[in-house]
Amino acid sequence: MNQNKIRLVAFCFILGFVFSKHSLATDKIIAHPNSEELLDELNIVRDLKQKKHDHFEINKWKPGFRKLLEENGEKWSTTHRQAKDTLEEYLSKLASAYINLPESHPSFQNVKSELLSQHPKFNKKKLTESYRINLTLLANTFHNELIKEKISQKKASFLADLIKPTGSIKFEDRMRLIGITVEPQSWIIQAAYSLAQLRAGNISTARKENVKLLRKSEKLSKKGNGINYRKEGDVRTYQSLYREYLLHRALIESHAKEKGLAKKYLTRSLKIEENKEIKSEQNLIIREINSLSKS
Repeated sequence: MNQNKIRLVAFCFILGFVFSKHSLATDKIIAHPNSEELLDELNIVRDLKQKKHDHFEINKWKPGFRKLLEENGEKWSTTHRQAKDTLEEYLSKLASAYINLPESHPSFQNVKSELLSQHPKFNKKKLTESYRINLTLLANTFHNELIKEKISQKKASFLADLIKPTGSIKFEDRMRLIGITVEPQSWIIQAAYSLAQLRAGNISTARKENVKLLRKSEKLSKKGNGINYRKEGDVRTYQSLYREYLLHRALIESHAKEKGLAKKYLTRSLKIEENKEIKSEQNLIIREINSLSKS
């Protein structure tokens, strides 16, 4: 009898150890060491966003708002910039909370719903400039998270659904394919969507979008001008974007276990000059590519 009990206890111990190791391996990918800290940070930036951004958006076209700002010693341009900055910080913390909170956390579904509500379809008219700007901002926020490895396929798939390329982007690609030059659209939406599909395990879709980005950025890379890539006022040259998409392609091929192609695209990318700030950001991708090449 005692021997049976001992065996049962030993079996439970081993089983518990195995599951705990599995849990740790999973949490290493999708969990944050301090979930409550994430939520506290989100609460702080949400309050600030409501005071700065939401207040500005509600009142900016009201008669006398500019005069009221002047009476309070505030400038319209400064207030506008602060409103945009608080929105960007809020989206960043919201996306980070969604990605890093375990799905078992009591607040996870609320965070997911809150992130979903940030899509411009809920507060902007489609085909308008404000819709494009808001979706671009959301895509940029996701891009900054998607260049990191720490995201589950399920969560990446959700992000991909939120930033599907718009009709205007698809129209641009069709026109360029048949040789007709049109105004560049928000390429960051397409780039972030490609990375989201990659993280979701959809390598073919990720590659398909990257091919379109490489095609148009390479063609325009010899021109000195650029486009508002990530947000209003953040201008990137076509050559800089071409370099970035080559890096993305190297990452895609690395995940596809096409080491020869990955090396080819990485080498082509690194031959193109880039400023230190962007290089530093892209080092995350390069480290991942090098790590995958050794596996």
